[in-house]
Amino acid sequence: MFTEHTPTNRIPRRLALLWLVPVFVLVSLLATAPAPLYAQAQAERSSTLLMQFRPDISAEERAATIAALGGEEIAWLAQIHVAEVRLPVLTAQGAALHSVSLSTEAGVLFAEVDTPVTAAVLPNDPGFNDPQMRYGLDRVQASAAWDVTFGSHEVVIAVVDSGVKLDHPAFAGRLVPGYDFVNRDAWADDDNGHGTHVAGIIAAAAGDGQGMAGLCPNCRIMPVKVLNQHNLGTWSHLAQGILFAADNGAQIINLSLGSTIPSQTLEAAVNYALAKGAILVAAAGNHGTETPFYPASLDGVLAVAATTIHDERWSRSAFGPHIDFAAPGEYIFSTYHDLDNLFGGYTYMSGTSMAAPFVGALAGLILSLAPGLDRDTVVSAMRLGADDLGAPGWDPYFGYGRINAYATLMAPVPGLQEVVGSIRPARIRLVYLPALRH
Repeated sequence: MFTEHTPTNRIPRRLALLWLVPVFVLVSLLATAPAPLYAQAQAERSSTLLMQFRPDISAEERAATIAALGGEEIAWLAQIHVAEVRLPVLTAQGAALHSVSLSTEAGVLFAEVDTPVTAAVLPNDPGFNDPQMRYGLDRVQASAAWDVTFGSHEVVIAVVDSGVKLDHPAFAGRLVPGYDFVNRDAWADDDNGHGTHVAGIIAAAAGDGQGMAGLCPNCRIMPVKVLNQHNLGTWSHLAQGILFAADNGAQIINLSLGSTIPSQTLEAAVNYALAKGAILVAAAGNHGTETPFYPASLDGVLAVAATTIHDERWSRSAFGPHIDFAAPGEYIFSTYHDLDNLFGGYTYMSGTSMAAPFVGALAGLILSLAPGLDRDTVVSAMRLGADDLGAPGWDPYFGYGRINAYATLMAPVPGLQEVVGSIRPARIRLVYLPALRH
């Protein structure tokens, strides 16, 4: 977890910063990248450092410190005072251990290697033509929830991922400007497919006669690309993506990616977004253990585990004290970046990457009805509406339960029940539809 280094009036004459280059996985939650690709990415990023400076250090002082290390500033994350710095190659093999001496005047609070991260979703062969394409939406009672609201264009949900297929017809007219932190331009197009799949679960169009609808089909999507075509990324890209989303009006930020290794830079970015009022939702991880997973394990982030087509725990879903909710994650049918594939721009995927966007979309439905609700009230509604699948009450496998969109919108929480109660009864389906059981 994050250790805060409080500036003092007396700083040691020379500060030795040591770091261990970790090998870890950032999950968009598709299959892990092939070893050669990961090794190549690690070699390329092994000489990149993330350095947080004291707020009182000037740009000139920061530049002098970086120059003294023989480094080059690649990016400045002004909101959290972190510089992404390219240094000379640390060692011949990408380095295991290295120390940097910084002068008293450097004002560096922490330094950490910008380690490679990769997606961890499990793609499924489209030939696995599951007849229950809609099962995920049925489980969370989407059709009943849609009798209350399809969502609002005023709600913007950021998909911080591999980008979104910008010309996919399922998102026509509902994409807001995003950014590509991999190629450093404003064209956040998807060259992998994972981000498009996640975005579709959230907000694919309803009633367009093709593919599959998202849970919040009228909500808008902000595409933020932090993973490349191989689903590889870095902490610096992810942190910048979170900061961008928070600064550009995203009320909800979906993070279907992660790592078992923590990052102080990531935590600073998460805390910044939370302070701006954003709701952050993250995949719990596909490692099937209780090992902490980040950003899902960070305080304030909603961690989502995955359930199966049989409404049971998905065996590869991570679990533990950080789990808040569960949602469908096995064989989820959604949008895809390849418009010419077997399903014409749609496909199946499995993973906690698929579960997280169900929760992000549900937050979107809530805020569509009651825009002024704060994070705690939104979470309270979800807790009251969730279907308890595990041990009574909260448990480490399902959290507070598998989400139920209709029951959540009906939850008796201040600010929500008044809005729903004012909707004409004819618009509300009063019959509670039981979840499908197989």
